[in-house]
This record gives sequence, structure tokens and C-alpha cells, in this order.
Amino acid sequence: MQILKVENLFKGFDELEVVNGVSFQIQQGEVVGVIGPSGSGKSTLLRCLTLLEKIEHGRIVVAGETMVETSPQGQVVYAPEEKLRKIRLRLGMVFQNFNLFPHFTVLRNITEAPILVGGISPEEAEATALQLLKKIGLQEKATAYPYQLSGGQCQRVAIARAMAMKPDILFFDEPTSALDPELTGEVLKVIRTLAVERMTMMVVTHEMSFAREVADRVIFMDNGQIIEEGPPQQIFENPSNERTRSFLQNYNLSFRA
Repeated sequence: MQILKVENLFKGFDELEVVNGVSFQIQQGEVVGVIGPSGSGKSTLLRCLTLLEKIEHGRIVVAGETMVETSPQGQVVYAPEEKLRKIRLRLGMVFQNFNLFPHFTVLRNITEAPILVGGISPEEAEATALQLLKKIGLQEKATAYPYQLSGGQCQRVAIARAMAMKPDILFFDEPTSALDPELTGEVLKVIRTLAVERMTMMVVTHEMSFAREVADRVIFMDNGQIIEEGPPQQIFENPSNERTRSFLQNYNLSFRA
């Protein structure tokens, strides 16, 4: 089943075209890694897909439901608000800097959206949250506040919060970029577990070895465009585009000359 379809997407700021004609698809259970230099449009792409930014042209379809499209006259038309609300519930987002509510406990951070937005009973939301906390190894932190956690623990809670809404697809925007190297591993371990369980994910990451290991497909972006995409083995061992090869030479990765 196709979870996400993006066609000819454009998004700019002032005179700068940040996302420039991007098209791709994601199937259910697929893990797509997105790599590329800073400023290549990766994060802006995710923000467009999760309704945090409005697009200027293109079409986005989520699980068969059209979220936004461009009319023959060139007008960008989003779905009606009620339909958009339902589509939004299908999308989960994990940010670079956690974005946890500092005045809420870990448990409330996870249960707030399912109760207020998802209409789930407090009892069911709490039971789900506790299951998720056990899954990420933080069941003993349910009553703690974010300031009492490490950065890695905060990011794991952020993942649990996104999972609590039971999204069809989970987006990650550089989930380890705000962490010390020693804390990165615990977050990547959680994402690896989700990949094994075939959670549909799109992960913007600067962790090349992680993308190589976990992703089913890798997209390389530069200057707002998809320069190359394919299986990790192809991208990391035998990239066909010279720009991809140049970018990967900055990392300790071996590919054929």
C-alpha cells in the first residue's frame, strides 16, 4: 500500500527556491533515509509534508487521501479543514530539539495529544503511554519532567509521543543532531526497533552509517532537488551522480572509484 505520494513539490522563501520540483513515493513499511548537505531543503520538505509549511506548487497524497494539489490554473488547493485534520492524524513528527512541554511530566507529554486531539480516554492513553515507555526503556521515568532527563531520553520520549497517535508514517528531522555522540546510539536503537517492526518512516539524518544500515531506500538531496535515490548499497557503494560521490567523500564510507 502506498502511504505517501509527492509530485512536483515546490517551496521557496523570498527569492530562494528551497524545495524545487521534488517527487517521490513511500510504501507501507518502508524506511526512507534522506541525506544531503545543510541547506539542501531536507527539513523544509518534511515541514511541507507535515503541514508546518504551505507549499507553492505540487501534490501530496497521504494513504490515498489528497492533502493538497495544484489546480490547472496554478492555484494551490488544500483539502477541507475536517479532512485535513484527519490526514494530519496520520502523520507523526519527531523534531531535532524534542519540543517536549517542560511543565508536563513524561507521561502527560505522551498522553496529551491522544486525549485532546485523538479523543482517546485518559485510561487508554495512559496504558498506551506506559507500553511505549517500556518499549523505549524509560518506564521508570513516567513521572519525571523533561529537565530531569538527558537529551537522549528526551528524544526517546518525543518518539513515544509521536507513536502514541498511531500514525501511518513517522517523520524524523535530524533526530540526533542535538545530542552528544554518546547519547545518539540510544535514540538510533529505538528507530532501528521501529524499522524492524516495519513502521513506515522518513528519516532526515546526517548519520550515514545509520542510513546505510536501516533504510530500505536513500534519497540524496542538494539545492532543493532529489539528485539521486536508490537502495543504500547503490547510494553508498556505487553512486551514479558525481554530486553524491563528492558529498559522501566527506564521510568514512567506502565506495567504488
